Amino acid sequence: MNLFTQQEKFIIKSLLGVILLGIFVTGYRHWFGDPIPSAEAEINTFKAAVNRVAVEKEKNLAENRQNQLVKSVNINTSNKADLMTIPGVGPVTAERIILHREDYGRYNSVEDLLNVKGIGPKTLKKIRAYIKIED
Repeated sequence: MNLFTQQEKFIIKSLLGVILLGIFVTGYRHWFGDPIPSAEAEINTFKAAVNRVAVEKEKNLAENRQNQLVKSVNINTSNKADLMTIPGVGPVTAERIILHREDYGRYNSVEDLLNVKGIGPKTLKKIRAYIKIED
């Protein structure tokens, strides 16, 4: 009486062959070099890569912030598209700035923006660095 079918015998022999091959390869690497990388080394490499990416990202953010501060918009001569480049100023606020300028004349100071509907002290504080009055 046979305990296993022909297919089951083939599968068992194949599994034993794979296990023996794994033992042989591991022994070869152990005795003849080619060390198996440890998980700790892989984790350290990954952490170093993450740190490099984080530093590069922070560097890019700092450059972008500095570039934004350098680019200021003249509220007396700018069109709607230019005013919308100011962070926190959308199409409605830009239109209100232009309408106020047309109705009441040029802005004499940045504080004159407080007379525009939708711009309060908090908003003015955020956008002040991006605004200029004269060229």
